[in-house]
Amino acid sequence: MNDAFANLDARGIWESVPDAMLLVEDTGTIRLANLEAERMFGYAGGMAGLMVDVLIPERLATGHKALREGFHEKPERRSMGAGLRLEAQRADGSIFPVQISLSPLGPDLVIAAVRDVTDLVTSEERQIDSARRRILAEDHERIAKDMHDTVIQELFALGMSLQAAGATITDPEQAARIEAGVNTLDDVIRSIRALIFDIRNEKQADDLRVRVVEIATSLIPSLGFEPSVSFHGPVDRVPVELHEHVLAVARESLTNVARHAEASAAAVEVTVRDGEVAVVVSDDGIGMPEQPSRQSGHTNLAERARLTRGSFWVAAHPDGGTTVEWRSPIAG
Repeated sequence: MNDAFANLDARGIWESVPDAMLLVEDTGTIRLANLEAERMFGYAGGMAGLMVDVLIPERLATGHKALREGFHEKPERRSMGAGLRLEAQRADGSIFPVQISLSPLGPDLVIAAVRDVTDLVTSEERQIDSARRRILAEDHERIAKDMHDTVIQELFALGMSLQAAGATITDPEQAARIEAGVNTLDDVIRSIRALIFDIRNEKQADDLRVRVVEIATSLIPSLGFEPSVSFHGPVDRVPVELHEHVLAVARESLTNVARHAEASAAAVEVTVRDGEVAVVVSDDGIGMPEQPSRQSGHTNLAERARLTRGSFWVAAHPDGGTTVEWRSPIAG
């Protein structure tokens, strides 16, 4: 084992590490940085001689100085992911989340490995947002159910009682007042029913958004990356009977990307415009083969378009990549 390590090129190992690597003096001066560090932080001309403080957002500079001094007083290995979430700053001033591991190297030097965790943080935020939307949707549904099962029924019963009482009154003025009250109750019931419809409609739209994001997230292991997901237009207008079609298009298309495209990026867009819903899935892969070996997925999506009186097409781009587009009217 020792002989094997003796034959390795230390500089080659340093440059082959996928994380940004910095060799920092106890004064905070960067003595050495690998190419990944220069790329990550945006210092193409090299980082040797820079103070490590330039990599720290200004609002965190004071705290970082105290942490650095504390580390040199008691140097010990610190693993990535330990402690609070950290942030770093690029040469252009942009700030991004990072994980950092530290290893002392002699009395005056420390090796810092820095990993950009923007994708991880974005994924966590999406999952938190999905959970929040789900909780809100469940709460909205509970409120709508309570209003329908309790409030509307009680108001309806009150209106029936007033109508029955009005039938026994001979005074025209009092009868007119009761009739006006019954009409007001009818207006209130219609308003509450409209509110319940809006609440449930909003819940359905949130459900559709959440489920599309969940499909994209579930396919990350197969894809090897996180696809982007975006929504445009009034998604709340997509009727419930089209939800499963929209989800099937997103699922089948991303699955095809994972199986055949050899892509490094993909995007899912759900757009509602001009009385129709469109689902577009694009990737930067190798495109479609001249004679695809498996077309059942596309056949299924074409059949879904036919059933909804919509359209479906697939296009391979000359410079690589494929776009799948599925459309359906949302009314009529």
